[in-house]
This record gives sequence, C-alpha cells and structure tokens, in this order.
Amino acid sequence: MKNRLFDGISILLILVAIYALNHQLTTIADVHMGDEAFYLYQGISNFRLGLQTDWGPAYSLWYKFLSFFQPDTIRLYYLNMFLMSSLPTIVLYVALRVAGFRWYWALYCTLAFHFSRMNFPEGVKVSILLFLLTLLVFIVGARYLRHRLHLACALLTLTYGVFAYFRPEFVVPFGGCFVLLIGVTIWFKQSFYPIAGVAVVILLLFFGVGSPLSEKGEKAFKQDFSYNYTMRHPEDTRLRQYNNWVDSEVMSQLIFGERVSGFGDALINHPKLVLGDHLLPNIYNLSVQLIGILGTYFTPLTYLPGVAALDPLWHRKLTWLLLLMGFLAVVSVRQTARAVGQMVMDNPWLYIVATTAIIAPIASSVYSMGIKIRYLPPFYFFIPVVAGTLLVSLRVRPWLSQRVDLRKPINPSTRGILTVLFVLGLVAWMFRESEYQTPAKTNDKDLIKYTQKLTASVTDRDQIRMFENPDALTTYLGGIAIAYERYKRNTDFYKFVKQNDINLIIFRPEIVQYYSNDTSIQRFIEHPPQAFVRKPGFYPNTYTFIRQDLLN
Repeated sequence: MKNRLFDGISILLILVAIYALNHQLTTIADVHMGDEAFYLYQGISNFRLGLQTDWGPAYSLWYKFLSFFQPDTIRLYYLNMFLMSSLPTIVLYVALRVAGFRWYWALYCTLAFHFSRMNFPEGVKVSILLFLLTLLVFIVGARYLRHRLHLACALLTLTYGVFAYFRPEFVVPFGGCFVLLIGVTIWFKQSFYPIAGVAVVILLLFFGVGSPLSEKGEKAFKQDFSYNYTMRHPEDTRLRQYNNWVDSEVMSQLIFGERVSGFGDALINHPKLVLGDHLLPNIYNLSVQLIGILGTYFTPLTYLPGVAALDPLWHRKLTWLLLLMGFLAVVSVRQTARAVGQMVMDNPWLYIVATTAIIAPIASSVYSMGIKIRYLPPFYFFIPVVAGTLLVSLRVRPWLSQRVDLRKPINPSTRGILTVLFVLGLVAWMFRESEYQTPAKTNDKDLIKYTQKLTASVTDRDQIRMFENPDALTTYLGGIAIAYERYKRNTDFYKFVKQNDINLIIFRPEIVQYYSNDTSIQRFIEHPPQAFVRKPGFYPNTYTFIRQDLLN
C-alpha cells in the first residue's frame, strides 16, 4: 500500500514535470530541418523518394501513423516532439521500478533524464523512440518472461533486428544478442525453435524489405570524417570552399589523396588518418558526452546554496585522489563485487537489456561523430541500473561495520521528514527547470510559414519544384526537392534550373555563403530569367525567386 502511494506521488510529479517542459512547446522549440524532416517527409508522402531501407523507414511509418491524427506537418512535428519528450519519461520510471529499485531512486533518475538536453530540446527523436521501445521490451520480459530467459533473449534479439530499420547501427547489438541467444539456449538446454523463429523473421525482412545497410552509411562516414578533419585542421586551405554535407566525396578524396569507397577501405589504406582524425577524436568526444550525462544527475545539487563555491575543488586531481582513497578505506571491494555478481545472477535480464542497449549508441558515435548526443538515450537507463546496483551492493570494511550498524532501520519520523524534504527538493528542482523554458527564436518555423504563404495560391503542391534538399522545406511545403548536391558548382546554373524545371528558389544565408564564389549563381541572382519574379527573401539581404507560371 505504501509503495502504491509513493508511486502515485511519483507519477504525479512526473506529470507536473512533463507540463513544465512542454506546455509552451511551440514557442521554446523550433521546427527541425534535416534528418527528422526527412523521416517525416518519407512517412507522410508514402515514401515518395523510394523505400530507402538505410534511412529508417520504420520511423517514417511512425510519422505516417501520427499523421492520421494530425495532418498539418508543423503540428505533426510538435506532436511527435511532445510524445517523445513525455512517454519515455513515464516508461523509464516504470522500468526502473520493475527492475526493483526504490521509488525515490527511480523518480530522481527519471527527472534527470526528463530535464536533460538530450530529451529536450533535441529535435531528432528516432533514438528516443527506440529508447522507449527498449524500455517496453524490458518491462514485458521482466513481467512475463522472468523465468524463461531464452525466450526473453529471443524477444530482445528480434527487437534489435527490427530496430535496424529505424537505425542501421542496431545490426551490431542484433548480432551480439543472436550469439547470446544461441549460448543461453545451449546452456539451459532449451528448444531451438525461438532461434529459428527469429532467423526466419529477420530473413523475411532482409529479402522482403531490403538490407538496412547500404551506401548511406558509407556516405555518412565521408561526411563525418570530412567534418572532423576540417575541425582539427583549419590550416588546410584546400577544404575551405567546400561543405562536408554536400561535398563529402570531393573533400574525402582531397584528404586521402584518392577516392575511398567507405569506412573499411579508408581504414585499411589510410589507418593513421582514420584513427588520428576520426576514431580517436570520436571516442574522446563520446567520453566527454558521457561525463556530461553523468553531470545531469548532479545538476540539482548545484542549485543548493553554497555548492557553487565548491566547484573549483572538483577540477583538482587531489580532490578525486582523496575521494578514491576514502572510498577504498571504507568500502570492501571484494565483498561489494560478490554482492554485485549475486544481483546480476539473480536478475540477468535487467543487465542484459541495460548493457546491450548501449552497444548501438557507442557504435554510431564512434563511427560517425561522437558529438551527436541524440544517439545516447539508453545511457539514462544503463547509468541508473549500474549506479543503483553498486549503491545497494556496497559492503563496508569490518572496522566500520563493527562501530556503525548501517543496516539499522531509520526511525519512521526521520524517514517521514527525509521523504518530505526530498519531495520538496524535487518540486524546487522542477520549478527551477521551468524557469529555463523561455521563448526561443523559431527561424525555421517562420521560414516555413513564409514559404507556405508565398505559395498559398498553388493548389497542386506537386507542381512545386524547389532548389532545396529533400530534408528541409519541401517536408512542410510539399512538392519536389532538387538537392543542392546535384548542381556542380561553377557550371551553368541557368541551364541547371531549366533542365530540372525548377520554379522556386529560396536563398538562405548559409546557401548564399556557400555559393558566394559561384559566378553563375551570382549572375542568376542579379539577372534572373524573365520567367522568374525576384522577391525579398525571408532573411535580410537574401532573395527568393519564383517562376510566374507557378503563381498562376
């Protein structure tokens, strides 16, 4: 009865936290253009650009499902953002409680995730959705398959196989779990039917839908490698005129001195460049991000009076050395390790899920760029599980246990006072976080509305043919995008526009900058064809070009 009361209080506080974060969502978060927009576009357009199995078609289907409830693209984006900033918070609390942790630990760790930058305002939500689904799979396995580990592993393996059609890097944990499934089946002398069932489903997906691994991963490597290299070598003037997202092929060829097909080719033929300018920096960046995630659990403590004055101490090696010495003096490492091992053996399912869930984020962070924090939501389950297990498993040395009985129950009055103070502290924390939810610039959303107003007279949106990447304005506007990379710089832009039947061009500042040395585009801006109308652009000192027949 007492647990239900505290769970009820916890859920109530979580709902308040969700309201604090999302009640003015449309004013504090901009609409995202890029990967998220492409997922959305593919979903609402029924895969107009083809079923690109390496571009998360399953996540696009999620957007298709949501579009039945909200057809407006801007509102659809915010609906998904609201759901993905709310549902994982609730399910994370439930998962930690199902895992056996106390309500206060589950609640505190859940709020740390909820108010993290990864959860909000990060706009790319595919990894958050996979985090949510992973937690649900854990809960199902913990409730219904606790004593049938081979079936739970089969469920997890199948899940990761399907997840590869959300994010391709999940083929890595799928492979690991498949091997684990075989091992568990042999160890416990169980039927091989679950293994066969998983294999059949995955093979049907592979041959029926397609492989989740293809050229996108190789292109992403070149883009991210070019980015890392230019950040580490600003002195390389050869690359200054290029953009790593558009010109990755040219940039990687200049860097390597030859054309490389992808990661494997580059690693074999140029190991020093790949290791020194890509993999090792990514590992370092990943470690920095993980330290930042750990820091979110201590954020509320920094709000306490006087704590800020102690900040310089945490940047001194002596402080950490003293803490380590104190820990080793008090804690019996051997007995603690035994207690941890016993907990793992008693509930292996928890640790299997928590550990395998972080394989894909680590793989993608090391392969592409470790600065992409959006890959890392599963660490908000892994860290509470590992830290919680260590805390409840701590065993002190005999000299301390003989003097202090640490297992003596806390006086009910003291417990009550501590509970009230804890809840009040969480309320103060939520209030403090709500103060940070202030209106932000929504340039992309305003640009979308500007473009929608500009083309309001166009009833058949398919007539719009825009010089734009397919993961940007056309997602919310409709029409067809002619990607920037299709135009080879310093060629005939007039001819390119005519051949591709382009009837709408919106030059944003970054695009103007990118083409600043392209003489053909600069001539087009100054002397557009008679068929085009030049209008002031959405941004200062930019222009929009729209062909007259489109308006008619």
